[in-house]
Amino acid sequence: MKRPASERVTLVEVLELTGSFEAFAAVVQAAARRLEAEGVSGLVGAQFYVTPGSSEIGAIITFADPSQVMDHVRMITGWPEFKELLGCVKPLDVRVYGRLGEEALAWLRTMNVVSKTFENHVAGFVR
Repeated sequence: MKRPASERVTLVEVLELTGSFEAFAAVVQAAARRLEAEGVSGLVGAQFYVTPGSSEIGAIITFADPSQVMDHVRMITGWPEFKELLGCVKPLDVRVYGRLGEEALAWLRTMNVVSKTFENHVAGFVR
């Protein structure tokens, strides 16, 4: 059964490129392929965006099942792709849209980059 939009959690992240763009592009593409094939079922989207010449990267990560966020975190922290990704970028800002579990929110806050949380869904839909 498809979960309603009001239950989704979206993380909007700004990352600083600390290595070469080519290394980042290769590792994020490998990580995205692996997430799509092996990631938790509650992860419904992961998108990464750049502006040529900028050192900032935008990421949008969406979970249909917020209870799986920590399962996702525990899974990827052991992956070489994740370790390589952290060698290429540094989190600068995270905004949380939706109700994230306390454990997941506490984990995010350990990075000191959560600038805003918007927990209460007012309106919207997903197809």
